[in-house]
Amino acid sequence: MTTASNPSLHAPRDPSVRRSADPAGVATAILERAEQAWNEGHGAAFGALFAGESDFVDIRGGHHRGDGAHIGRGHQALFDSIYAGSSVRFRLDVARLLAPGCILAVATSTLDAPQGPLQGVNHSRASLVITARGGEWVVTAFHNTRVVEGG
Repeated sequence: MTTASNPSLHAPRDPSVRRSADPAGVATAILERAEQAWNEGHGAAFGALFAGESDFVDIRGGHHRGDGAHIGRGHQALFDSIYAGSSVRFRLDVARLLAPGCILAVATSTLDAPQGPLQGVNHSRASLVITARGGEWVVTAFHNTRVVEGG
């Protein structure tokens, strides 16, 4: 997908989100954009949600550090291989302000993957640290943990 085919994915962040101090509103907006980017297989749009220096812990416990472009490239590789054709749904569980300009959010996700090591329906819980940077809210840390039934 090119930026021209879906400019909203690379447009400046929603001005209402930038002005919002409501932790649940900020977190929900970010999760909605993450879900859209994932479901469209758009790694760059997914990465655009992240700060210039971010920490991302994946579902297997791998720790990835870098900017949003790095996280986007990593996700694009997944969208082009083991998660090709997958879809995800995020649901905000809780969000709270930790300090001015710093939100902690916890979300539950459902991944439906038609192939790969997580083929089928899987659930996970993510913790996100969302910070105000340059008048925008960005994800500074994302930690994803698979939820296993009966475990």
